[in-house]
Amino acid sequence: MEYELVLAGPADTGGIWALIEVRVAWMDEQGIRQWNTTGYREAYPPAYYEEQAAAGRLYVLKRRDSGAIAGAAVLLEEDPRWEDSREARAYYVHNFVTAVSEKGAGGELLRQAEEMAKSRGKTAMRLDCATDNAPLNAYYENKGYRLRGQCTDGPYTGNKREKQF
Repeated sequence: MEYELVLAGPADTGGIWALIEVRVAWMDEQGIRQWNTTGYREAYPPAYYEEQAAAGRLYVLKRRDSGAIAGAAVLLEEDPRWEDSREARAYYVHNFVTAVSEKGAGGELLRQAEEMAKSRGKTAMRLDCATDNAPLNAYYENKGYRLRGQCTDGPYTGNKREKQF
């Protein structure tokens, strides 16, 4: 296995922010209207990632050979976008980003997060993604994340998706 999912430390947040900046530029190049048009960077500035790291909710996927950050995600125990989040035994994936150059890193981050969730007694992983991003919705569907409704947050409308174990 070339990657390892670990808790992010304070030194990781700059690298995570750099991934976000590159991903936003990539979205512009690809004509994808998501983080680049919804005020994502203003809603989730670097201080947000520092707070999530300090709270033990920010995870990074690192390359074993170099320690380079290949991806990151915030894993929450509850999510107000899901009406039953207090009762559900799930992790909620937020702020999921991978390096454009690391093909397969997203799938590996999800796989390792799912394994961690199972080991901690969780019965599902939940996330949301933009309703109008057909390739991303197909990606999650292929990973076993089934459509469970929609959510709205400001200019963002997302499909809520869940993978049960």
